[in-house]
Amino acid sequence: MMQIQRIQGRDISDALERARETCGLEAVVLSQESHSGGGVTLSVTRRQAEPKPKPKPDSVVTPRRDPADIVEVRQRLGEAGCSEELVEHILTPVRRLQAEGVHAIDAAAEVLGRLFKVAPLPKATGRLRTMALVGPTGAGKTTSLAKLAVVLLQRGRRVALATTDTYRVGAVDQLRAYAEVLQVPLFVAASGDELAGTVAAAQDCDVLLVDTAGRSPSDTESLTRLARDLERAGRATDLESYLVLPAAAGAGALQKARLAYSVLDPRATILTKLDETREVGIALEFCLRHGMESAFLCDGQDVHANIHRATAGRFADLCLRGRVA
Repeated sequence: MMQIQRIQGRDISDALERARETCGLEAVVLSQESHSGGGVTLSVTRRQAEPKPKPKPDSVVTPRRDPADIVEVRQRLGEAGCSEELVEHILTPVRRLQAEGVHAIDAAAEVLGRLFKVAPLPKATGRLRTMALVGPTGAGKTTSLAKLAVVLLQRGRRVALATTDTYRVGAVDQLRAYAEVLQVPLFVAASGDELAGTVAAAQDCDVLLVDTAGRSPSDTESLTRLARDLERAGRATDLESYLVLPAAAGAGALQKARLAYSVLDPRATILTKLDETREVGIALEFCLRHGMESAFLCDGQDVHANIHRATAGRFADLCLRGRVA
């Protein structure tokens, strides 16, 4: 029912302002009366809201239901630890490819392969190349170093090992055991000067692999000193550092490591311990979000078998199958 109110004001402007205060923006003026002694009276009502039309049965929108194979892709990505945001980012082109006749799993593998960045490996130049493995304590640097040595030796490269980790008990002995098995020289460098001397002594080799001591991300002093040592050693060689990250670590720990070791300007990442977590997508998505290239993937302790060159297909296998096929 329409309700009419009479609003008085000193003049028309004052009356209109009072009408808006009383009835809000929906105020509608029905009539206006001016008084001989001055002043204005308005007859005002409030505009009635129009009723919303009821939707017709045939206009009801039902949410789209994905076919079973799309649902399976979503489930696999979720089990791998991929965020809902990443899952939807992947499924959007997957749906389009599926509509074109591509199987959903194959489409997801294709999309995933395009997402992740693979670090190109340096080519042999005839000059000593040094690869320094850096990263937090327990990331798997020493084992990864031995695995890399095996890969390079299989490719016919002359390899030498070095370590600056003179702090951890048994670190030198562990690497010495690897060096003896692989029959390659081992150098121990307790300082930046000694590391530079190691580079000079290894000039007859193709690649010098340097193991470094694990440091807490909060130990900025040690990380800065390591950066200086590597810079000094790099003056006589082509030196690149690789950040070793354990895939079993949470996103918070990975972020702390990334920020702390950025002072070393790592060339790429080596993801380790992929066999120790079912949610490998967390580490992979972390690298994706920060534009970090990956060089190698490690999924076990066997130095002869559990290292894989990072490829588009292997990233897809990890996300969709939970392992490197």
